[in-house]
Amino acid sequence: MNGKKFAAPPNPERALTSQKIERPMKAVRKIITTIQKIVHRIAQWPSKTIHLIYSIDMIKRKANNDRLSSIKAHSHNLPALENEETLLAHALKDHGFCTTNSNLFEFFGAERFQAASRDIYELMERNYLETGRNIDITRLLSAKPALIDQFETVFRAGLDIKLLRIVEHYLQLPVAYGGVDIFFTVADGLERGARTWHKDSEDNPMVKVAVYLNDVGDDDGPLEILHLHQTSSDFEKLRGFKQQKLVNLQNEGKVKFEITSFTGPVGTVILCDTFKFYHRGKPATGKNRRALFFNYYANRPLTPYFCPNPPFSLDKMKDLVSNLSTIQQDAALWRENLTRVDKMVTKRKPYLNL
Repeated sequence: MNGKKFAAPPNPERALTSQKIERPMKAVRKIITTIQKIVHRIAQWPSKTIHLIYSIDMIKRKANNDRLSSIKAHSHNLPALENEETLLAHALKDHGFCTTNSNLFEFFGAERFQAASRDIYELMERNYLETGRNIDITRLLSAKPALIDQFETVFRAGLDIKLLRIVEHYLQLPVAYGGVDIFFTVADGLERGARTWHKDSEDNPMVKVAVYLNDVGDDDGPLEILHLHQTSSDFEKLRGFKQQKLVNLQNEGKVKFEITSFTGPVGTVILCDTFKFYHRGKPATGKNRRALFFNYYANRPLTPYFCPNPPFSLDKMKDLVSNLSTIQQDAALWRENLTRVDKMVTKRKPYLNL
């Protein structure tokens, strides 16, 4: 023999067996996903019911007028901004979005925040490799209660005082901090959930702040926003539509658009009004994406019942922010000032993350 190594011939029986196992597993995962969506929609009924009441012209008009009065009264109390904050606040006001990096913000740049984020995502990725399924933070904390300290560190980072000041200048009102969504985007190329084009509905306006925890190229699931230059009359009724639907409408002459894709290195921070823009996480095909999304509304939101609650108690929240400034505490504890009805119907869990 000349020392060459020969690969074993393929085993067609083994390949066939693997395919037979994989097909039912895909079917099971699809059934589970469908059940999750049904349960999620049932849980939304109280919020949607109260929303129908609040949408009555007389009630809606009063809420909007009260909001305008609050903005006028608060205009003399907006916080002073530092140089870099001013640039970002102006860009956010002029365009509805802006970008920077995590070094600007004390909480995002802290080693404790980096370590806590890493611990959470490593467990998320490990769970995916072992089960083939993504897991949201609520189920992860239930399965791994020791992670609560890391989650609280990440949650608290959204109360960075510089970030609150920038957002306050955009909203023109004191800020309500809506918590953090932890997205582990698997590079499977699938369009579903937040990877379809949609608008957020928690408040108008609102700001979502994305923080990339790994490098994100064009194939790695970047946040994208849609700039519409021409639309048909029924376009605004669309929710959760896929890219092909958008392309089809363009080919039919019913819509004209451009897309801004936010690629960037680890530490990229994006501020965007996600009520104003259709947006999505572009389906990843390159590598898995790790990204945090922090949510901010006016204090108080027009539709607080669409704002998810954090996955821990009010007493825990008070303890978590007890050593922060009054502005930061008010941003975290805004739900305390809701009416009894709004408290009852406010969502108990974060949005479905598929």
